[in-house]
Amino acid sequence: MQLFRNTILFIFLTLITLNSFAQFNSAQIGVDGLTCSACTRSVEMSIRKLSFVDSVIMNLEHTTGKITFKKGAKVEIDKIAKAVTDAGFSLLSLSAEIYIPELKISNNTCCQFESNNYHFIKTPDNKELKGTTTLQFIGQKFMSNKEYKNWKQYCIDACTPPTPQTTVVSKTYYVSLL
Repeated sequence: MQLFRNTILFIFLTLITLNSFAQFNSAQIGVDGLTCSACTRSVEMSIRKLSFVDSVIMNLEHTTGKITFKKGAKVEIDKIAKAVTDAGFSLLSLSAEIYIPELKISNNTCCQFESNNYHFIKTPDNKELKGTTTLQFIGQKFMSNKEYKNWKQYCIDACTPPTPQTTVVSKTYYVSLL
């Protein structure tokens, strides 16, 4: 019983450490349907309205964009996808750079950050994340339907629901490493 308590305490302290020092820095998006500079500008302006966004640089030739986040701001990945769809387009891809001081993961590892679960899928076992890491977001909102079909079978929520000792979790994001 004491070992169980110590394990729970260790996990709780690890989550606090992750929350204290982890930080999303930027995101890369691929946008479906960008054909002109007015389209690109529409997506850019929609994303710029988000309170956690510092800057947006769109690339019409490659139909991509780079979003830089404000330091210390809580980043809401769903709102990026919504901003793109509100502008009349859809995402082909969304990845984000996050600074993680140190975290050991395996396939189906779940961790909490900013009141969300991040469920790592198709990742190597005993992979150590340290420093800046790029996460690929998996789901219908974050990629083309064709690409999502390749990932759908792995998107089975294995994250445990929060207990009274943990933070309330608002969503679960499926992520993989790039």
